[in-house]
Amino acid sequence: MFTGAEAAAASSVSFLATAIIAAYIGDAIRLSLHPTVILLLSVAAAGAVAVRLRPRATDAQGDLPAAAGIVGAVLSWLVWLAWPHMLPTGSGSDLTHHLQLIEYIDRTGHLVHDRTLSAYLGEMIDYTPGSHLVAVLVGRWLRTDGLHAGYPTVALSIALKAGIAFLIALRILPRGTTRRPLALFAVLLLFVPRAYFAGSFTQHWFFAQVVAELFAVTMWWAIVAWDQDATAGAAAMCGLAGAALFLTWPVWLGPALMTLAAIALLGRDVPMSVRARHMALAGVPIAAVAAIHMSGRIGAAAIAGTSGFVISPTAATMGWPLLVAGAVGTVRTALDRRSRAVAIFAGAIVLQAAALAAVAARAQSDTPYLALKMFYLMIYPLAVAGAAAVSLAVGRTARHGSVLAWTITVALGALVARDLALAPRPRPVISDSLRDAGRWTLAHVPPQCVDYLVADDDSAYWLHLAVLGNPRASPRSLDSDTFEPRLALIRWVLAGGLPYAIVEDFDALPRDIRTNVDVLARFERAAVVKRRGASSCSQRPS
Repeated sequence: MFTGAEAAAASSVSFLATAIIAAYIGDAIRLSLHPTVILLLSVAAAGAVAVRLRPRATDAQGDLPAAAGIVGAVLSWLVWLAWPHMLPTGSGSDLTHHLQLIEYIDRTGHLVHDRTLSAYLGEMIDYTPGSHLVAVLVGRWLRTDGLHAGYPTVALSIALKAGIAFLIALRILPRGTTRRPLALFAVLLLFVPRAYFAGSFTQHWFFAQVVAELFAVTMWWAIVAWDQDATAGAAAMCGLAGAALFLTWPVWLGPALMTLAAIALLGRDVPMSVRARHMALAGVPIAAVAAIHMSGRIGAAAIAGTSGFVISPTAATMGWPLLVAGAVGTVRTALDRRSRAVAIFAGAIVLQAAALAAVAARAQSDTPYLALKMFYLMIYPLAVAGAAAVSLAVGRTARHGSVLAWTITVALGALVARDLALAPRPRPVISDSLRDAGRWTLAHVPPQCVDYLVADDDSAYWLHLAVLGNPRASPRSLDSDTFEPRLALIRWVLAGGLPYAIVEDFDALPRDIRTNVDVLARFERAAVVKRRGASSCSQRPS
């Protein structure tokens, strides 16, 4: 049986999942993006889920306000981090590549179908576009654009994910314990490995991965619910979340499917015919969207052997509270019928990580990139398992169990609050003024003849590719010196360089440069300038 809080959470996730699936299928049959139609379909789907689940919802007084409070608190914190501009705060090449695809969808109203655009978009022409589609849709609904809707979209996904982790913990904790403070303890544990929970987009902008975590955790919640009650609603929710998960970042799908298969095999108290019907409800939507997307894209699976930057899991990055409580709790959940899906999910993540590491080793990659990425998902079962571990201590003190549970949770909350207060707010490497300067430049000068006098190489990379539209495959784009701020300044001290430049802060330029350029346009502190004297620029795209 579902609680009212679970029905509300499922309805919210269904809204986003339906938007992604509807937009993707519409594009597959060559329909342009229609935000109003998709909005109506998404609202209808969310309403249908609410109607389907709510009449069967059990009365768990206080769960809905508690879950809503968690979602609201996390969302408020994330909004504060990016206020007032609400622009992406991450960095790295992923930021630019994701924003390129968002900008393309925003501008054209459809996904990439022209293979020749790989010179400009690289691997993004084959990338699962679920997160990019929903960012563009949210932008249209809010009367803005995908660039400005990207951060709010991912912030909402993080907040909803925290609320669903709370609901999973409520489901698996023993009935006799004070469950609500312990479920809140699970949410607080997520903040201990801050680099994995929020840093994945406030620092590194792993956009699709982070949005996909919402659907992976939702799918896991649906599996936990099915394991306990074996309802068609849980199976259908698993299929809806799984389809959106595949279209957003399918790497997370493996552990969820392994968990689903294991739970179905272990559910021997459920008639085989019921299990088969429910597994079809869960599996068919996923298989359908996978078949559509993978048609003609088999080569995209080569990403499993690629290298890239990723945080390595250590005691410092994961945090001892999460590691110790999570390890103890995983053993605890493995031995309990109601909570076994936690240990199975954690084990499935480890199995996929090992398989991906083997693939990377065979491909002789510098780092097992995707294998290490699995730890970003591992924090969720570890956090829920951590709450189960604490329940062991609380359960042994039945007389003062509630006081002990709240004491432990408040203590962890104080530590988390202190760390969040001491952490500096992330500084975005992109800005509206730089974007305005880039758009003016694109309209008035050859984009291949532009240099970048900015403070961060990621700002230059974003301007070069996402704003000016230079091809990624060109020699200049592949040369890291193109985007190095110190080298750019040197080029503008010397004669004969590129004729134009986008400047992030004109007043902060060295005097030797500032007094030897003509300002073509100003956008707050940013400017577009032209070199005086001799210059050179190839007319070929750069």
